[in-house]
Amino acid sequence: MNRLVWWRNLTLIGLWGLMSLIIVWNVWLAPIQLVPRWLEVSLLLAPLLLLVRGIWQGNTKTLVYAVLVSLLYLMLGIWIAIDPPERVYGYALIAFSICLYAGGFMSAKVLGKKA
Repeated sequence: MNRLVWWRNLTLIGLWGLMSLIIVWNVWLAPIQLVPRWLEVSLLLAPLLLLVRGIWQGNTKTLVYAVLVSLLYLMLGIWIAIDPPERVYGYALIAFSICLYAGGFMSAKVLGKKA
């Protein structure tokens, strides 16, 4: 299989995984909710929704932005993983943000070499 396709699929797994995890956890599974659900979901999904079109089209600049955005979700995941009731959510955020980071970084690298 082509390396670009593999890395692009990893980027999409990280992106869709983060989006679905945020929706499922904050709407159905969150044990403690300190802010309104709609506010938390919209604030966490907004940066990811801005990346969907560019990643789907394979835009190199958007892949670089995805790498930077994934670092924010990595920090959020580490912060949430400290709290015992939400530890699973934190670990899942960490895993999907690492997928988004690695896939976006390597996809941008492979696309940069082709140009």
